[in-house]
Amino acid sequence: MPVSTSRIRALCPWLVEARFAWLALGVIAVALAVSLRPHTTEPVIRLTGLVLQVLGIGTVIWGISETRALFGHPSFAAKAKSWFGRFPLLRRNIVLAAAAGPIGLATCKARAFATHGPGPNPTLESRVDALEKNVGLIHERISGTEREMDEEFRKAGEALKNEEQTRQTEDAAIREKLEATGTGGVHISAIGASWLFVGVVLSTAGVEIAELLK
Repeated sequence: MPVSTSRIRALCPWLVEARFAWLALGVIAVALAVSLRPHTTEPVIRLTGLVLQVLGIGTVIWGISETRALFGHPSFAAKAKSWFGRFPLLRRNIVLAAAAGPIGLATCKARAFATHGPGPNPTLESRVDALEKNVGLIHERISGTEREMDEEFRKAGEALKNEEQTRQTEDAAIREKLEATGTGGVHISAIGASWLFVGVVLSTAGVEIAELLK
């Protein structure tokens, strides 16, 4: 039965998913191929085991670097470069930088309103007419104030909603980072443990293995 092209294309991503397992097994296979050849001497076996142990210890540094990168911290190389760059006896060029930033100014609103008077010689009708006009102006001012308050409440509600969404997004990102920190480095630890195990076996039983390969 011929294999379709789509299945062949899907094979590469499937193999890539187990890339850490292939890395661990590949290094172990190379080490065993070097140390388990016929007539291999005991020093070669021990040195091969030592190399595996060093690689296993190196996975600890790898895991720490992954965790630091996950939380946005600089790498060990960057920190070492920065530390050496601050050497007191090293001559450095002093650069003065000017930074510009926005300045926030507090704003306030000024409101002006007018009233209707009854006139210089008020009569009862002029007083009632002025009172009716003033009541209308009061209603307009109240309506305008209500509209402004409704607009402010709407803006405050939108700001609270946006802040809530931002907090939810940040909480989800923090949760993913914590989960990745707790479980994401398991594959690195497994690689290091497998290399250390084989390396200890080769280094410890190097004499016996060399005798068997004679």
